[in-house]
Amino acid sequence: MSHNLGKKADGSASMFYVGNEKPWHSLGTKLDNPATAAEAIIAAGLDWTVEKRVLRYPIKREDGTMDLSGIVAHAYTTVRSDTQESLGIVGERYTVLQNKDAFSFFDAIVGEKSAVYHTAGALGCGEKVWLLAKLPGHIKVTKDDVVEKYLLLSNSHDGTSAVQVLWANLRVVCSNTLNAAISGANDINRLRHTVSIGMKVDEVRKNLGIISSYYEQFESLSQRMTQVQVNKKSLNEFFQKIGIVTKDEDDKLSTRAENILHKVTQLFEHGKGNDIPGVKGTVWAAYNSVTEYADYVRVSRGENNRAKSILYGSGAQLKQRAWNESVAMIK
Repeated sequence: MSHNLGKKADGSASMFYVGNEKPWHSLGTKLDNPATAAEAIIAAGLDWTVEKRVLRYPIKREDGTMDLSGIVAHAYTTVRSDTQESLGIVGERYTVLQNKDAFSFFDAIVGEKSAVYHTAGALGCGEKVWLLAKLPGHIKVTKDDVVEKYLLLSNSHDGTSAVQVLWANLRVVCSNTLNAAISGANDINRLRHTVSIGMKVDEVRKNLGIISSYYEQFESLSQRMTQVQVNKKSLNEFFQKIGIVTKDEDDKLSTRAENILHKVTQLFEHGKGNDIPGVKGTVWAAYNSVTEYADYVRVSRGENNRAKSILYGSGAQLKQRAWNESVAMIK
């Protein structure tokens, strides 16, 4: 599976991480201490800028030669300044948010010195960049099962997505990423790339004032999941409801679906952390069998990028469906 991480000028992966465990194909620059915003940009190889340029096309002269004098009306291209690579096609209203400003923007959201930069990097040629920050404190699901609190900032330079701030918690015992949005919580904040983006920092920060409420709900729901046991029938129904396995028109599982069912069932029974007393055989174990499958086992269709899938792609969507169904099972 290709990681599709961007590259620095020296050809190394455009990513840094803090700690001993290397994420996503063991690539990136290791930092021994938590990074500041400025350190994060340099360590991840994101200390470059993006320019918005008029989109041109070649026109044939009378002598048969070509020049780039043609201009596409109302269309622009974003260009990475150090490599001169085009990152995407955007419209007139699109405003570039530079990497340094995006990271400063994140500082403004969570508050200076209240979060620790954990990992940052780029995908592809730099079309998308992200920053993962660890928040103070942790969630204790059981005595020996702890979840650390994270927020993820994602910014695109190709016009495909807005600036996003979302939850991306980490189960310590197995390093599974828990992208769990909770009903009633403003779990995702999106800002479009327009001239007013800088004016919306206070708005987003105000919305993220529900952080404490979100984690209280997450902790309560997770603990309740450990109180409900799951039998084989309800486990199979759980996997089918979230779409991890599907039946054919004859109401039978294909060979591929049978293999997937076998894998996730094994993770439910023997996955990392699922044998902890108070976790084994519960709804919480069922949910985490899906998170482990999505993060470490599953091959994403249409995506050659593991990081993208885990954090905000199809893997994240699968985990969200698993969370929603897990919550339904305890109500």
